[in-house]
Order: sequence, then C-alpha cells, then structure tokens
Amino acid sequence: MSPKAHCLACGNNQVNHTLSWLSQTLAVVTLPAQFFLAKSFLAILASAITNPVLDSFGWFYRTIGVLKVNTDPTKIINQRGKVLGEEANRRGIPMHNFFMFGKPADLYGATVKGKKFYFNGLPRPKRTPKHSEWWADDKYLLKLALQEVGIPVARGGSFSAFEPLLKKFNELDKPAIIKPRLGSRGRHTTTHIHNEEELKKAFEGAKQLCYWVVLEEHLVGSVYRGTCINGKLAGVLRGDPPRITGDGTHTVAELVTIKNQSKHKEVKDVLISQEHINFLGRLELTTGDILPAGKTIDLTEKIGVNYGGCAAEVTGITHPETIKMLEKAAATIGDPIIGLDFIIQNISEDPNQQKWGIIECNGLPFINLHYDPIEGETNNVAKPLWDYVEENIKQF
Repeated sequence: MSPKAHCLACGNNQVNHTLSWLSQTLAVVTLPAQFFLAKSFLAILASAITNPVLDSFGWFYRTIGVLKVNTDPTKIINQRGKVLGEEANRRGIPMHNFFMFGKPADLYGATVKGKKFYFNGLPRPKRTPKHSEWWADDKYLLKLALQEVGIPVARGGSFSAFEPLLKKFNELDKPAIIKPRLGSRGRHTTTHIHNEEELKKAFEGAKQLCYWVVLEEHLVGSVYRGTCINGKLAGVLRGDPPRITGDGTHTVAELVTIKNQSKHKEVKDVLISQEHINFLGRLELTTGDILPAGKTIDLTEKIGVNYGGCAAEVTGITHPETIKMLEKAAATIGDPIIGLDFIIQNISEDPNQQKWGIIECNGLPFINLHYDPIEGETNNVAKPLWDYVEENIKQF
C-alpha cells in the first residue's frame, strides 16, 4: 500500500501492507529462535546493558540535536503516555518523553528509587518468567496456551492455505471470523462470514498483512478489554461498534443519519463507505432496507468511538467468575502488564452460563481508554501499574 493510499480494511490505523506482512510473517517464522535466545545468556547480558547503552545513545543524540526531552506530562501528545506521566508526577517520579526530529515519540525515561530506565509505550520488566513477550501477541499460540488450562477461547485455528481453512470452516458454527495471525486494532479482520465466497475474500484480505491467518467462530457480544497488572484485573472496558436499532419505518441509511444527529459529542460520525456496504451485505442487508422495529445491527466490525461506536468502563459490574478467569489467563501467560480482549454477551452474568472466550492479548494495552469512557467512571489504571514498577524496580 502506498503511503497516500487509504485502505478500508486498515480503518483509522493505516499501515504499509508490505512492511507489515514481512514483519509479522518473520515474527512467526523466527519465534522458536527468539524464544531460545530469550532464555540464553545473551539475553541476560543484553538486559543488563540495555539502560546504560540507551543512556549513552540518548546523550549523544541530544547533544547533536536529534532528540529533545519533555519533562511536562501535560505536554505529552500520546494519551497513554500522558495518563502515565500524570500519575508519575503525582508520585514524585521523574518521567520524561522524547521528541525525535521535532516529532513526539512513544519513548520515555523515568527514575524510580534512584534507578533510571527507558521504555517504549509502557514501563515493562526486561524479562518475564515465561518469556511471553515473545509469543503472547500471537493469536494462535495464545489460543493453544489458554485451551491447555481450560480457559474459553473461540474455536478455530491457524492457516496459510485456503483448502485446509475451508475444511475447518465447514466444521465450525457460523458465522466465522478471519484475521491476521499477528496484528492489532482490527486491521484486515472480517466478521460475519457465512459462505465460501465470503471466506475466500476474507482470507485474501487477511493474507495481505501476514502469511498466516486465524479462523474462528464468531462469538456474540461486545468486545471487552481486561487490563491486568501484576496478575490482578485493574480494569474492564467495553468496546462497541456503531449500532442502529430499527423502528419499522426508517431505512438503514436514515437510521445512520439519526444516530449521527443524536450521538455523544466524543463519538465520530458514521460515514457510510464501501466497507459498511460490504459488512451489511454479509448481514444480507443494504443501506436502503427498512429494519424491523426493535432489531439491532452493527454497521462494521471496527469498534470504538473513532468508528461511531461506544466505550464504557464496566469494571464494577464484571462478574466475579469472569474476573477469576481473566486473572487465571494472566497467570498462564505470565506477563505482568497485558490487555486481554474477550467477547461475552453479558459482562454482569456468570460466564460459565454463556458462550464466551478470550480472543487476543496485547502487551502494550492502551490504559488511557479507561480514563475517558463514554459511559462509566474514570479508572486510574496507571496507579496499579506504577505500584508494580515501584515494588519490582530491580526487574526494569
């Protein structure tokens, strides 16, 4: 994809297809070697010298003017970094971010209990007990690890060729989902797949970002992000795609217009594109169809306010059994800072009485999303994160 092209399948988070395919495919291919090196003496040595080396490079690049340092958390552009910096400031933790060639980078430095360290995105330990930083973002390997300990996941598998994928598709409940095996933010993910024609098109789309794709049953419900810090659930955010409910009178297009006129000020308008038309087609609908009264449909598989959807902080109403299962998943993965994406019909009810499952893991969760939900109260997830850092500073 050229830098000026806009890919509907990438949504609001455009990436270069060729570079993404190479990086994500190589990540899968080289995973065994990466995992071996992560346990080797070389990895231990690299961890020991990381901060001094970065300190030296930082000094050099600051001297020649490539890097500039910002120590004011209110001037951090990245929202995840801003909430992190604000909490650090409240604690008296010196934290700064860098500007490279005049542009803000998601790169930071902090000093905790006299120890200076650097991090990208979020402060993370140099090594995790199960080396999950190398494999937890792999949707297929995550599925296998969670299945082994009895944690629900969406049924499916990983495929590089269409024929075995088609065979598995015919064994699954419909509809199905296809997405790149690695990657985030719903790029090139296709939902509501009912037949071979839709499957083929979705397969080809996902293959643009990775040689391997993941096929899964389509679980019903909103997508939730459970952020776990040091093995404990710190917050749960519900993310919804844009939705409309029929009244028996207005067409889909008219209902979208009504939705745009009555939405929350932080929610973006839904501007019907070919992506929406394709999605509606998989629901056997068009923009000119009249929805029956009371019938609710999604308008795209993309979730969040930037697509016209919703975000709600729901930690306080999450069922205790769901909390227990998410914390069990965090312990299985063995990573102290993760976001677990899962789909469930009712977050307040017993998960054992519902069909639900964990679908992805993110090692750099956007903790800022817990601060400014459209619904629910602000949740300061940076607090338990800095608690963890202060308690375990020797690991950084």
